[in-house]
Amino acid sequence: MDRITGIFVFCLGICIFWQGRRYPVGTLRAPGPGFFPNVVASVLIILSLFMIFAKGERHEQRPIPPQAIKRVSLVYAILLGYFFLINTLGFLITSFFLLSLLFGLVDAQKWYQAAFLSFVSAGLVFVLFEILLKSPLPHGLFGF
Repeated sequence: MDRITGIFVFCLGICIFWQGRRYPVGTLRAPGPGFFPNVVASVLIILSLFMIFAKGERHEQRPIPPQAIKRVSLVYAILLGYFFLINTLGFLITSFFLLSLLFGLVDAQKWYQAAFLSFVSAGLVFVLFEILLKSPLPHGLFGF
């Protein structure tokens, strides 16, 4: 299974290199838009080679419990919903609901804890990117 995962990650690294080829890399002092994708692709390719060619102790494969599959599927569905709703509802509202669902359903926190942590987390990210870094986030129908 490690080799299959390694091959998949290797192919992912090659795809990232391929997609980033049209962006200038720049230098270490003045990195261009292609710098970060090339660094990520390089790291993925190097780590994947370790996974493909590693000769470590092999452990017995255990079946994945159905509860784990349900949790992964739930997280995937929540992230997919986030992807489709962020431009319509805006960053703050969508992130609040995403984090609330992740904290409440996946992490099994109490609803008021999940809501509080979601509010604080989404608010801090909004302040960091929108206000401090002046990087626009999707505002959606309600303007925030």
